[in-house]
Amino acid sequence: METKEKQNGIMLEVAGKYCLDLSKLVFAGIILAGVMDLGIKLIPLILMGLGVVFVFAAAGMIGIYLSNRKK
Repeated sequence: METKEKQNGIMLEVAGKYCLDLSKLVFAGIILAGVMDLGIKLIPLILMGLGVVFVFAAAGMIGIYLSNRKK
């Protein structure tokens, strides 16, 4: 049976990968919204979207880094 620490490491890795996937989806959404010209102001969309992308990407990288340290 796996120890609690190993289970936590696996959960951190899965959460990290999930955050990286979310950052890719948000980035794709920014591009699609810009291309489709939905009447959204482009500059605020890009700034807020990139901010969210960087937050999710950083959270994903930190989660994966911490999970690798626990292995």
